[in-house]
Amino acid sequence: MLNKRVKEGIKSLHTESPQIRFCLGTLALMFFCIVLLVIATFTQIRIDFGAQNSVSNYLRFEYIPQIPIVIFIAALLGETWGLVTILFYIILGLTPAFPFFGLGGGLTYIFQYNFGYIFAYIFAVLLSAKELKRGNGILNIVFAMLYAVISIHAIGIIYMFIVALIRHDSLQFMGNFIYYQSLSKILYDIVFGIIAILFAKLCKKFIWLITG
Repeated sequence: MLNKRVKEGIKSLHTESPQIRFCLGTLALMFFCIVLLVIATFTQIRIDFGAQNSVSNYLRFEYIPQIPIVIFIAALLGETWGLVTILFYIILGLTPAFPFFGLGGGLTYIFQYNFGYIFAYIFAVLLSAKELKRGNGILNIVFAMLYAVISIHAIGIIYMFIVALIRHDSLQFMGNFIYYQSLSKILYDIVFGIIAILFAKLCKKFIWLITG
């Protein structure tokens, strides 16, 4: 029976992923995903270009993998539980007791320039999970990733513009913000976003195998 179960699980890797059903295990997964997103918020992946002994040809880029984790949550938990997880994360982060966000937390965080990116996680999870629900093909994976990445950066930039206009910030500040928060990172979000979906699918298969 066990061998048959394992064979069926391996075979299902090439078919549509099973849906996560609500149970105590689902709550544990949601909690794990929130913790994972918090860890990603305060984790910097350093990417070095060029030779370190050459100042003119050396560049260090620091990447924070929040968006790939959001995509992972969408792919792992699906539309409903992924959305609930993100909502819990945002609600908790807007309370002073849980400074989950990059620059702290609390209700006043909604006035931060980068809160739009966090708010956009809601739409990213919905769009990405909905696309993955349609199928497991490579196009579904690519579109799911693109929906998430584009929605987060688009909403984040629009939100920043609103806050910047209210504060009468300069166009130069807005341009620099867009470059450092979006343009310089979007390619990495795309690459790691696809990896996140593929890894989430493997995790779902493993969960299905051990829980049945």
